[in-house]
Amino acid sequence: MIREDRELLAELARLNGDMAPLALRMLDGSASGAQQRHYAQRLIAAGERLQRRADKTGGVVIAEQLETGYPIALPEHTVEPDWKP
Repeated sequence: MIREDRELLAELARLNGDMAPLALRMLDGSASGAQQRHYAQRLIAAGERLQRRADKTGGVVIAEQLETGYPIALPEHTVEPDWKP
């Protein structure tokens, strides 16, 4: 994993950890507009980084199934894995 990916994943993890406390402060009215804007800007920046990363990928998805049994990608964009779980 390259450094950019590690940094992106770390920021996504921080955003995830910060979301519930902010949501609770929003519910009780103690989250300031500045705090909400700051979180929104972090979320937007991470989303843009994630989108740039996705745009660089080759577009091949290894076919797997979620617990629901539905494929995670459209069949025309998937490749069957060489290994079986």
